[in-house]
Parts: sequence; structure tokens; C-alpha cells
Amino acid sequence: MKDREPRVSRLLPLFLLLLSVVGHTDIISDLARKPDVLSAKLSPKGNYLGVLREQDDERTVVFFSFPSMKPLSVMQFPGRNEVGDFWWVNDDRVIASILFERDQFESELSWGELYGMNADGTKGEHLFGLRAGGDVNSMPRRTQVKRDEIGSAQLLDPLWDDPRHVLIEIVNWSRGYNLVVESARMDVYSGKLSDRKIGPASNAQIVADRKGQPRFAFSVSDSQEQVVHYRDPDTGQWEELSRTPYGDRKLIPQSLLDDGRIAVLYEPEGKPAGLYLMDPKTQEKVPVYQHERVDASPRFDWQDRIFGVRLDDGMPSFAITDAEHPLGALSAQLPKVFPDRYAAVVNSTHDFRLSVIGVEDDDHTTEYYLYDTASRQMSLLFDSRPWIDDGRLPTMRPVSFSARDGVVLQGYLSLPPGSDGKNLPLVLVPHGGPHGPRDYWGSGWESFIPASGYAMLQINYRGSGGYGTDFERSGFRKWTTAMQDDLTDGVKWAIAEGIADPERICIHGWSYGGFAAVMSIIREPDLYKCAIAGAGVYDQDEQYRNADFADQTRWGRKYMDKVIGPSEEDRRAASPMNYVDRIRTPLLLVHGTEDNRVPIEHAYHLIDAYRKAGRTPPELIELPKEFHSPNNPKNLERWYRATIQFIEQHIGKP
Repeated sequence: MKDREPRVSRLLPLFLLLLSVVGHTDIISDLARKPDVLSAKLSPKGNYLGVLREQDDERTVVFFSFPSMKPLSVMQFPGRNEVGDFWWVNDDRVIASILFERDQFESELSWGELYGMNADGTKGEHLFGLRAGGDVNSMPRRTQVKRDEIGSAQLLDPLWDDPRHVLIEIVNWSRGYNLVVESARMDVYSGKLSDRKIGPASNAQIVADRKGQPRFAFSVSDSQEQVVHYRDPDTGQWEELSRTPYGDRKLIPQSLLDDGRIAVLYEPEGKPAGLYLMDPKTQEKVPVYQHERVDASPRFDWQDRIFGVRLDDGMPSFAITDAEHPLGALSAQLPKVFPDRYAAVVNSTHDFRLSVIGVEDDDHTTEYYLYDTASRQMSLLFDSRPWIDDGRLPTMRPVSFSARDGVVLQGYLSLPPGSDGKNLPLVLVPHGGPHGPRDYWGSGWESFIPASGYAMLQINYRGSGGYGTDFERSGFRKWTTAMQDDLTDGVKWAIAEGIADPERICIHGWSYGGFAAVMSIIREPDLYKCAIAGAGVYDQDEQYRNADFADQTRWGRKYMDKVIGPSEEDRRAASPMNYVDRIRTPLLLVHGTEDNRVPIEHAYHLIDAYRKAGRTPPELIELPKEFHSPNNPKNLERWYRATIQFIEQHIGKP
């Protein structure tokens, strides 16, 4: 290693002793457990380190003095309350969001409450929310504000020049769909509010400048348009900056420069989202960074200055946009220190002397390091999941192939440890969404499949996010046709390459992936030997009527009109339950009982369709108390084990 590059050492601080390292069980149990450490954040001057942890199914923040790593305090709430996330707001104090659990649900919920505490554990105060001014575990009451109202809040800006106040966004709950949004300054010790400013549209998300003044607001119109408003700093008036129908090219403000220009994500004709600088008056846009295939994801320092962009073109990479920035210079060195892994700055002190570095990998659990600029020393802080044997994790490599119509698709192939990648039993795992999400390199929830010995293929089929609006829009109204063809073509590519044994192929997906699993065995009955469908959309009319986004928003059904089609016939044609007579492949269903995004009635309707067709219905595994994304480790383990057992039953053990 060159002398000017950071040096890596293994610093095992005291709090590593607090991590729950247990004896080895098996890889499915290990992967079903939640990460022990979720994030680590240095205080502005580097005197403290706060660590967000989850242990025994409870999220807390542990504070340490730095660099001694002496434990100082724990932010921990009574009863079924826990920390959602936390943010430093001055050198000694943090604000945290509060989550709570109800007996009938496994996932944590939020009322938009905020809590403040000093790093040494003193001056704890419930600052905003239904229970503000009292015990976190007390009964709900009105918020601690001047007017008679109830609402929720989130942190917008720490206001670093004002150590006593932060800027928050308040959503008033009193008007149904028309939720009034305001910005306000909040005293971080008392919760007192001042300088309240109303946003330009209901349900808007406000973006402020470095002085804490609202400058932008994002909202979704009743017609399912993304609307961006701009607030003139001289007049204080809101003006509409852009109105973009869903599926059209994006213009998303990111931060404000000192010269008045705006850093924006913008999609020029035929290209993915790049980083541009825009004049708010003329709307002239100057490119800073534009990739040919994938969207750019800006990274910010504590002053909202952009120093680079993350790119996910196969393997993740980082492009420096400001080489003079201390974090830009550090980011340029990280690939040399962590070759074949992705390392990025998570957090830094305000003088950039110390930085927390997150390191992601396919065959290692996420690790966090501390980098000291003065000594050029990179020290291991902790492993987020220390109980997992990294030697049992799969390897993952980017792949690409041409679909039948010539469209080039990207994806990822995961191989079991020690595999030569030839003639393997294969499981195709289409991601959920489908529009917006995409698959990324690295260890995800799906890794239990290759860790159990099966090759796994993931494909960013047309309609996926991350490749620009044109690619995402190319999947609209093609859920049952071109998007399915992309999955089929990916499997046939793996067979032609000698990777997959054509007689030992299954498919498993969640959400849209569950829909795709069932539709795949309808369209390709001879390709798959089994299918496991989780939380899938099997009845588009059910989704149109009762999914949370369709039932509780004014634009939800218009979204479905856009991506499925506006007529009952369109929804019928895109409902797998109407094609059960074509299914010959063994199918297993998994669903959360409290799923409000894709209600469990989808599974019931599919089972009823089997019965009406005189067919034996598939088994349904119901995960109790779970929403759309299962949360309880016991439920996750049950789902994972049932999936592997079903795969083994139909294509054998690996």
C-alpha cells in the first residue's frame, strides 16, 4: 500500500463487547436475524459516537465518549416504544424519532414524535408529538404547540449556526386528504415552536436552504403528477417550478449553492438522471455528472454540499464531483483500501478530521470503520452482524444479456460458496415494485437462497428503476408480457451459458415478484419446476379497491390506470387468478396477515380460483401480525425455511 493511502488496523473498542455474538446455529437462522448495529454517527466535534442498535428486538442508541470509547448513556424508551433514528443537532445533543409497537402488529409504527437528549443522558425531553411534554409511554395527547392541533413532525435541518434550534416539518392531521404542511423552528430543549411557514400544497415535502428558510416543496397532485414549488427568498411567495406526470422526465432539486444555483437531478432526453446545476430563474441546466446507463445518486456533507455520486452500473462505484472537497479526496482513496468491496463515507465531523466509513460486500456482512485524517489510520469499529460466518455467504457478480427484442438487461448472479458456477440448480428472484425499485449488488434478504446452495439470478427487467424514465416507462402496461419475457430470457441465458441445469429451476419473488412468480408459471409452464409467491398481486381489482395507496390517496388508482390500464378488462387481463387453468407447476404462497399494501385477500382469491376450477389449491403460509415487509425474525425464519424445503422437494438438494 502506498504511504499516502490510509492504513487499516483492527480497533476493537469496548462496545464490541456489548454486541450479541452467539454460537453458530445455521445460516437461515443467522440471516433471519436483524443487524445488531444499524448506523454510527460522530458528533460535530468528534467528542461522542452514537450507535443505533437493535438487540432483543428493541432499537436503542448507545453513546460513547470519543476517542476513549467509554460508555456514557443509552437512549431507551419504556414499554413498546423504541428509537427510529437519531440526528446530532449540536455538539452535545441529539434528536430522535420514536417508534411504537402494537400487540396486533410485528412492525413498528410512527406518530411522528420527536425526543431530545444530551449524549451524557441528561435533559431528556419529549419535544413533539401526541405525547409531547409527558412520559413517552403515556396516553396520547395534543402536541405541544400554540394552536389546537394534532400532527406529526420530521427533522428538516439541524441549523448548525443555531445550536438551540432545528427546522422541522409538521404535517397537520385534521383535514383528511388535505394535510396541511408547515415548516417551523423548534427549540431542541423545550420543544417550543416559532417561525412557522405553510407549504404550497397538501402532503408536500419541504426543502430548506442553509439558513433554514423553505425554498422547495415536493408534492403529488390528485392527477398523480410530481409538482415542485419554489419559494422566492425575497418575496416569500411560492411559485410552481415544474409539474411532471408520472412516468415523464424527472427534475428533482437536491441542494442550494451559495451562488443561488440549485443542484438538481435531471433527465435529459433519452438519458438517466444526472447531476446538474440549474439557474432557478432561467432554468438553464449545466451538467456536473451524467452517466449513460444508470441514475446518479448524490452524496452530501453536513452542509449539504455534494462531493460525489454513487453509481450502480453492475458493481457499485463512486464518481468524485468535487476533488477539492475533503470527503471527495477521501472517497477517491477508498477503492484502493477496500478492493472488490464498496466503501463510502457515512458520517464525518464538521472539520472532516474523523469519518465513519461503511463497507458493503456480497460475501461479507456490512462493516463500519473509523478514518482519522491526522494519522491516516483506518480502524475497524464493528461488524453489523458479528454472528454470521462470512465463509458461508454467497458471491455475487453482475451479468448482462440481450432480451429477445435486443434490449440489453443487467442483473446479478449469486453462487453458493465454493461453486464453480456450472450446471447448478437455479432460483430466479424477481424484485418487487416493479416501477422504481431495482436489484443492487450486495447481500440482501434473498441471500438465504444461494447461502443454502442454490444459484440465484436477479434481473433488472424493463420497468425497473435506476436506469432512467424511458426504461422504467417501457414496462408500463407490460406486466404480463415484455416484463415476463425479460425474466424468461434471463433464465434461458443462464441455461445457454451452462450456469443453470434446465431441469432444476424454480422462481421465488415478493410483492410484484410474487405476481411475477405466478405469471411466470402461467406463461412458461415447462420452464419452472416450482414457484414460491410472497405477498403477490393476483387480483388487480382487489388492488384497485383496497390497497392502501389506492384506498387512502387520490392518485393511487390513477397510478394503476397508468401502469396496468384504465379499464376493468385491463385489470382482468393482468390478474393471475384468471389463468389458474394454465398452471401445472407446484406453487407455495406466503403472505402477511396485516398486509395493507397487497392485502392477504389476494392469496384467498387465488386459492378460490383454484377451487372453482376444480384444482387442488396451493398451500398458504400466513405470517401473523406482519405488514407488507415481514419484520419478526421468527416469521422470517419460517418463510425462509419453508421456501428452501419447497425448493428441495421439487428440484432436490443442491
